[in-house]
Amino acid sequence: MSKVVVFTIGNGNFEQGFPVTLRIREEGGTVYKEELGQFPSAPDIPELYNNFQNNYHNLDAVRRVTRLGRGIDVDPEQTTNISTPDSCREAGRALEQRLMEWFEHPSMGQLRVYIEEEVGKDESARIIFQTNNEILKKLPWHLWKLFQNRKRAWLSLGAKYNPPSKPLQTPVKILAVLGVDDRIDVLVDGRVISNLPSSKVEALKQPTRKQLCDKLRTGNWDILCFAGHSATSSQGNDGVIQINNIDSPSLKDLRNAFIKAIENGLKLAIFNSCDGLGLASKLTELGIPQIIVMREPVPDEVAKEFLQEFLHLFSQGERFHLAMRKAQEKLEDIEHLYPYASWLPVVCQNPAESSLYWRQPLHIKIQRGIQKLWRSHKFATLATLVLLGICTAIIIGLIIHSPESITQKTPPSSNKNTPISLVNSPSIDKLFSRGDKILFTTNSAKERASREYGKNWQFVIDAYRESLKNVPNDPESLIYLNNAIAEATGKDNIHIAVSVPISKNLNVAERILRGVAHAQSKINCGSVDKIVKYINNNQNQTCTNGINGKLLEVEIVDDGNNHETTIEVARRLVNDKNQQDILAVIGHYRSELTITAVNNEYKDKILVVSPTSTSTQLSQLTYTVLRTVPSDISAVANMHQYISTKIPSANIRAIVAYHEGESYSQSIKDNFVKNINPLNVSSYNLQRDSVEQIISKVNTFNPNVILLVPSGVESVLNKALEIVKAIANLQDNRFIVLGSSTLYDDKTKNSTFGQACEKSKLLVSVTWHRNDSPFEKEANQLWGTTKINWVTVMSYDAVQVINKGLKTITGEPNRQKLKDNILNNIENFRAKGATAIIEFETQPEKGSRKPIRHDNRFGVLVKVECKNSSCDFIDERF
Repeated sequence: MSKVVVFTIGNGNFEQGFPVTLRIREEGGTVYKEELGQFPSAPDIPELYNNFQNNYHNLDAVRRVTRLGRGIDVDPEQTTNISTPDSCREAGRALEQRLMEWFEHPSMGQLRVYIEEEVGKDESARIIFQTNNEILKKLPWHLWKLFQNRKRAWLSLGAKYNPPSKPLQTPVKILAVLGVDDRIDVLVDGRVISNLPSSKVEALKQPTRKQLCDKLRTGNWDILCFAGHSATSSQGNDGVIQINNIDSPSLKDLRNAFIKAIENGLKLAIFNSCDGLGLASKLTELGIPQIIVMREPVPDEVAKEFLQEFLHLFSQGERFHLAMRKAQEKLEDIEHLYPYASWLPVVCQNPAESSLYWRQPLHIKIQRGIQKLWRSHKFATLATLVLLGICTAIIIGLIIHSPESITQKTPPSSNKNTPISLVNSPSIDKLFSRGDKILFTTNSAKERASREYGKNWQFVIDAYRESLKNVPNDPESLIYLNNAIAEATGKDNIHIAVSVPISKNLNVAERILRGVAHAQSKINCGSVDKIVKYINNNQNQTCTNGINGKLLEVEIVDDGNNHETTIEVARRLVNDKNQQDILAVIGHYRSELTITAVNNEYKDKILVVSPTSTSTQLSQLTYTVLRTVPSDISAVANMHQYISTKIPSANIRAIVAYHEGESYSQSIKDNFVKNINPLNVSSYNLQRDSVEQIISKVNTFNPNVILLVPSGVESVLNKALEIVKAIANLQDNRFIVLGSSTLYDDKTKNSTFGQACEKSKLLVSVTWHRNDSPFEKEANQLWGTTKINWVTVMSYDAVQVINKGLKTITGEPNRQKLKDNILNNIENFRAKGATAIIEFETQPEKGSRKPIRHDNRFGVLVKVECKNSSCDFIDERF
């Protein structure tokens, strides 16, 4: 089975190193291994690369290209120092030797071991490096020992996540754009492309901009191939292509035409031209699944050799990444003339994309198979073919005389809009359950219930009741009990899904599900009393209320708290025919994952209600996401309201430690520092910077406020708590220590960190805190001594939003009716929540809950209080 390995390289630098998240999955499957690691510091690598790059650019063969060949608009005065092939090789060897040392660093070695444990020696694998660092993008990663040990693995650069495109079909439709041919022979490229098997090629020679845009918009192209002049912009985030003698548009200028081409099925763009990383940056931003470019200026002979070999291998049925590997390795044959030619080509691709494959005609497959067998086993092959011929004749005869063959009708053609059953993804099945699988901690009663789910409803009901008697605070069992009661009626019920991070953050998942289960029980049974008495006292269940006479069923989904799994489960929820009864989705925990799921899969196909996503970036999406929690603006207002009682705003000196680039964490940080003098703010990246670095800055910067904003990633949360622990040990602790809602966590008050959090006077900003409300008394009936928090309350409210939307629908409910019923009247929508009325903002934070005020405050600040070695959160009143 082919593997996909993704290195997500966080923000860092060569002086400090780079934080890395390694994820491994099977092709077409979900992530099953995730490890955190580090690319070590190597401050000399950028200088070594720049030295190599300067020597390479000043080679005579390359200078001819950059001045007159496949480059663009290069001033000859910029390249006056000619380098020799020997000096270039010397600079290349220095870089290569340093990289080999870097690759063998223990932290890199451990990452390699993780991969080699999962990817067999003869197993195909795509190794994807996702990074924003320009030097990392240009490094010759193929020198890493990993690629020597795994001969069927090859590398690419990662683009942003998008839904995977459809497989290539034959004939493969190719648009060949042949630009200006000044000192290069683009017609050779054109001939190579036009002779490809099982293809339909249209060539545009030096088109006008309008001609090119018209072709991109109107054709259903699979592959775009450009041969000619190109260059990367000075900022590195765009590129230009010279399509004729008077016009060199940037890809930004062609943006809308490319977007239309992508919508029409464009899967691969090949720019057999110079310095293409800027082109790749812009095209991946637009969503092209795969792009092949050259990292640096490329001599014409190298470009032609690569294109011919790659397209030959790819069109003959070699997997895309292996065709890339073999074509690059073949360039080594001409490196005595063109040093480091094999370092130039690189793929940039969407990590969610499947490996491209050029389908071979059946007769070609058979012909090649026979030829291979004949060469190795002539006699056995001949005998086998004779036997196959006899068997085929017999089978055809039986079919011809079968009465079914005469009366059988041709099945109707499938509708492309009909949802499909994702039967080819068995690994994802284990992430979904309505009661037939156990996703949380199990026991014998739960196991018995799940095995009989769908067969004997009374047995299932009794088994889940037994489980709840033994473990009353288990929300999974309560949801499945409610589902079984609903199914036992034999009626057409209402179904929703809730997506939670079970495999990565069990505590958060349980808190969300407690709110969902509480609301489900109250909707179906009319009151919490009824379901509790039914569980504990064997009273007859009277859960017959529901929504307009239909009981509510909930499907639990584990999104793994990561991007890849989130995209996979979201895709199944909206597209799989077995999920079409799901009318709405509650989720996801992290803002970043909610954004990913909505942009890539949910779009406007289904109502999405998140109880925990607070980032202001959610309001900028094309598609509206409802949030039953106020946005980060409210949390930040809460913090500043407190600070203003202690420090004049003009005197604030703040250290902010956050997860740079992560949607929620970035949002809190940006809103917090918005009105503070930038000279009085020192920011640190929790994923990159060490505890020691941050504490050292505390000692030298003299802050009066420290804000910790960890994301929902466990390792980042742990580092934030280690900082709190270090702050507690400082002798001078006169500053205000604030934390975002992610620090409202059991770890913050456990035996390791609780007393340090109390000593440091950490204040955590949350939407809601316990206050002996009627809702809490109901929750105590369900969950016993397990205390609820704001996550549970907001999750309960998410179900009530869906409940209110469904109640006011005329006729049979469906996804579109529910979504339109709420979103088209959002300014007037009101629903009764656990502790307050639910209303939504319309502008500028559309879809965000209106702030919940407590004693004229925007939310609540809580602190940790410890008594007799036991710590808990209490309200900080001011």
